[in-house]
Formats: sequence, structure tokens, C-alpha cells
Amino acid sequence: MQSLPQAVVVLAGGRDHYQLPLALDEAGLLHSLVTDVYWPADQKWFARSAGALLPRRVIAARYCAGLNSRRVRVSARACAAAAVMKAARTLRLNRYKDAALSRKARQVALSEGAALFCYSYYASAAFKAASARPAHRFLFQLHPHPQAVRELLLEEIHRVPQAKASLLAEYELGLSEAEFAALAGEPHLANGWVVASRFTAQTLSDQGIPAAQVHVVPYGVDPTAFTPRPTPPAADQPFTVVYVGSLSQRKGLAYLLDAVRLLKSKRLRLRLCGRGVIDRRLLAAYTDIDVEVKIGLSHSQLIRELHSADLFALPSLAEGFGHVILEAMACGLPVVTTPHTCGPDVIEPGKHGWIVPIRDSQAIAERLAEGMANRAALAAMGEAAAARARQFTWERFRAGVRAAYQTMVAAPAGEVASSGVGVG
Repeated sequence: MQSLPQAVVVLAGGRDHYQLPLALDEAGLLHSLVTDVYWPADQKWFARSAGALLPRRVIAARYCAGLNSRRVRVSARACAAAAVMKAARTLRLNRYKDAALSRKARQVALSEGAALFCYSYYASAAFKAASARPAHRFLFQLHPHPQAVRELLLEEIHRVPQAKASLLAEYELGLSEAEFAALAGEPHLANGWVVASRFTAQTLSDQGIPAAQVHVVPYGVDPTAFTPRPTPPAADQPFTVVYVGSLSQRKGLAYLLDAVRLLKSKRLRLRLCGRGVIDRRLLAAYTDIDVEVKIGLSHSQLIRELHSADLFALPSLAEGFGHVILEAMACGLPVVTTPHTCGPDVIEPGKHGWIVPIRDSQAIAERLAEGMANRAALAAMGEAAAARARQFTWERFRAGVRAAYQTMVAAPAGEVASSGVGVG
């Protein structure tokens, strides 16, 4: 791979634990990572100065072991915007920050003759047509195509009107028309595409991106952070279904709540571990069922909740991947989810869990009832799910990224690659 052109990668925050730039750096293919904040914890001078003062968790959030910090370029403007938003949380400078990162990455790629590998949100300015632009323009599409998401969310407002406020606050519905057009146009400015799930790939194909050019590389999970439960819940304990994520209708939450209501079982307990958006109006419509809500759990608390449950449910309408699915599986839980997640990529139905149609409370209820009636078989399914999850390592993800990159840069400059869909 050493003869291939190097890439400039652009992202903000600690996105995907920096695994994409690390994948390229391991093969000598990373020219630089352009980002907003990064701690060079691998440098001795840092350890003797700021590194000695900052808490470990703060450093860990913006540092990746193995990634050479000398290849990291911080945009001063993006860093300043991040600092201002940290100090004044009501200010929203994300789009300013994104544009600053995009412009810097484009400038570096052009000056060095490098490929440009952008995460979603940074590609519009970086890839736009001008007198000169990088010949190799690769996009890591984080979420399903925004047009697909917008259509689903608008439909959902009519289906579940009590969730209208939180649905309208979703990113794809909150943008101005010009901003939305720029975001939706990002894939069409690229000539190479990588996604984490087949569902995301399908939404790109639906918008005219050649399906054979989209590389599907599923994420990994850290088996030391998400360990299998020592034993499943006892048979005399309530049957517990756990959910992790924002408590919003984008996640299909009402369909899960409706499923519990349909069953009318006193043996069933639903535990919602919420973070991010909390749609309290939606939750208020389900005070008649046994629902336990826990907000802002620490990692250790979350692991305890997962270990004490029988089944994990995430009936999402649209996920780029749905990392909590893989994390729950790693903890030894079978999963009920939809095809609009990573479910089809990581779950063999009937062996590691079940995949039900979106918006189908009856189908969810049937799977919950099946699990309650066969707890021993469900526990065995959880063991199989944990074994399956261990196959999805971050090393596997990085190898998939490198294989996709090798194929994409092998295409003639300015054209799309010609290989089939790659599964990392």
C-alpha cells in the first residue's frame, strides 16, 4: 500500500475513536488528520506540561493511542469555535466550525496532492467544484442519506403527533433549505463512499449513488469495555427489556412502548436508559405501563443495567449503524431491532436476536412474548450474540477501511471505483 497516495482525513471531536485515521496511519497512508481539538499525549513535552494537569478522561476523549500526533493538524478557527461553545453552551457555532475544518482540509490536500477523506458534514465545502479540487474525494457517510431521514421523520409527525416537537428538533428537519441541500449534496460531490451499514448504503443508492461503489465497513466494539454478563437473570425475576439511547421517536420509542402495552403482562418490565434528547411529552402518554426511566448513567452503571436484562430493544427508524446494538450483544443480550440499523449486518435472525419491520408494535410484542416464554433459549441466544459481537473488532473495521481506500484510489482520478460492495 505504500505506493498509494496518502489521505487527508477531516473530522471533529473523537468521532469513532479516531479509528479511520488510525487505519490509514497504520499503513503509512495518512498524510494528516484535520480536526478541532486533539491532545498529543504521545509527546513527552505534553506529558510534562498540560498533560500533567488535565484529567485522564479529558485527554482520552481527544486522543488515540497509536495515531502519530505529528500527523494531526488542528484548525485554529475550529478549535476556537469549540472552546467558545464549551464556555457558552447556548451558542451554536457548529456550522462555522465544520466549514473551517472543511476549508483547511481542502487546502492541505491540494497543496500536498493528497486524497481527501471527509466524514459527513465536512464534505460540502471541501469537495465543491472550483478551479482546482482534490482528484480523490472520499466520503464516510455517517448517517443515512438526509433525504431518506427527512421523509421518515415527516411521516412520523403524522403517525405519532405527540412526538412532533422532538421530531421537528431533529437535525435533518432543523436545517434551512440551503443547509439541507448542501448536506444532501455531499455524496454527489464524492467519488468514493464508505458506510457502516447496508441500510445507509441503500439510502445512498436510492439517491443515485452507484450501489456497487459503496463500501460497507461495520464498526467494531471494545470487548474489554462491554463484557458478557456472568449469568442471565433468574427465572423468578421480572422479564426485563432494556433500551439505550435518546428517548425520542426517531428511535421508534413509541412502537416499543405500544408493544409493552399490547402484552399487558405484569411479568414484563421495560427499562429505558436515556441520554441526549428526552421527549417527556411522549413518555407521558405511557404512564399506564411499567416503565423505568434512567437518565445519564455512567458507563459502569450502564453495564450493570445491560447485564441485569433479558433482552435489548432498539426499534429505530433510521440509524447509520446503531452502536448500542453491538454493545448490548457484547454484554450477552439478544437484540430486537429493525432493518434500518446495523441489525442485518451483525444479527442472524433467530440466533442472535430478531429483526422486525419499522413501525410494527405487533411484531415487537410477538418477539417479547416469545422471549418471555422461552427464557432458557433466550439466554443461549444471548451467549451466541456475545460470541458474534466479538467478531466485530476495531481491528476488523480498520482493515476494512484500508481495503476500501485501496480500491477507491485505484480508480482513475476523478472517476468512481469499479469494485463491488465491500464488507469489512
